[in-house]
Amino acid sequence: MDSEEHSIEVAMELLGLEAKWIQPFDVEDPFNDNIRLQGCLCQKPDHRYGALAITHVDMREAPQLILATPKLRYPFGKDGSFHFPPVKKIYIYEKVDGTNVFAYRYSDAEGCRRLTYKLRLAPVLRNSRWGAFLDMWGELLQKHPTIANLVETNNCNISFEMYGSRNMHLIIYDFDLTVSALFGVRNDATIVTLPELDLLGVPSVSKYGELAAGADPVAKYAEIREEIEKKNRPSEDDKIVGAEGTVWYVEEPGGAKTMWKCKPESVEAIHWSAGINKKAVIATCLNYLETGDNLCYDTLYPLLLEEYEAVDIENFRENIDECVKQVLLECEFKERVLLLYDETGISIHTNKQGAMRALSQHFKRQEMKKVYSIISWSR
Repeated sequence: MDSEEHSIEVAMELLGLEAKWIQPFDVEDPFNDNIRLQGCLCQKPDHRYGALAITHVDMREAPQLILATPKLRYPFGKDGSFHFPPVKKIYIYEKVDGTNVFAYRYSDAEGCRRLTYKLRLAPVLRNSRWGAFLDMWGELLQKHPTIANLVETNNCNISFEMYGSRNMHLIIYDFDLTVSALFGVRNDATIVTLPELDLLGVPSVSKYGELAAGADPVAKYAEIREEIEKKNRPSEDDKIVGAEGTVWYVEEPGGAKTMWKCKPESVEAIHWSAGINKKAVIATCLNYLETGDNLCYDTLYPLLLEEYEAVDIENFRENIDECVKQVLLECEFKERVLLLYDETGISIHTNKQGAMRALSQHFKRQEMKKVYSIISWSR
């Protein structure tokens, strides 16, 4: 049995899943002297989503399970019926739109605990064609050095969101880059809410409100959804000025906590009654590019399968190929813009006119507004 087959077998046991949900990895940890990590990542869209079954640390066996940021669902089914669990209390927080970064500790073969950070579907942080996620996170660690103490202080791993104009997805923000703590995750998959965490001065998402037992969560859900929708307004390039929505932390009478997402109509990349569509596919392409570089139908398929039936995906194949092509062209355009901008040696922040004049030699007049936006977001 080779090492990959062994990793898959160990991962299946640790995760309690079939091999189809497991993706082997062999990476270097940039936060621990590029120590080698081997194992498997879970792609099943439930509480194990993005979980790591680490099998080897620095080439030595060290089997362990790391649960990460779980998959959030809407609190209703395709038939429109809501399925909130019994409610003791509901804490409602802002949902921000960026890249999820998960802080976690793992043990080496000698039991030494090491802190590192991962993306949703990658075991460690990395830079990619879509964004310099590792570099941006490094900046935020310098700005908020106590981030590195949160896991040990709270005895749980911590989920963050990294967002702003330099890491833009759907929502337009008027600041370049920031981080917000979201929640904690214990080894038994228990969710630790913000009021239970000692954040050591690290910023967190804003609280939207609370609901007590006896309140009508379905009515409140619709009210908040409509409230955010009224404030949102469309911008260029199919982006939105406003808010992505809220996350509901439902505490049950027995103490268990579950998380549910609430998005206004204008923000939903996937609307439960609309089926697969181009906007949803493009959003999925961008999610893939956070953790992978080989964007194509085959690499996108597992992510689409989390939300849609196989037959619907296959029937939409031609449109998916068009979306992939569009996103790849956007990536190539962005790469070209940033390469040529860096070659000018002119800072757009100190000499906007000079930088744009130099770049106008390489782009069409109608492209220059987009060129400026890319540089503003990325540099």
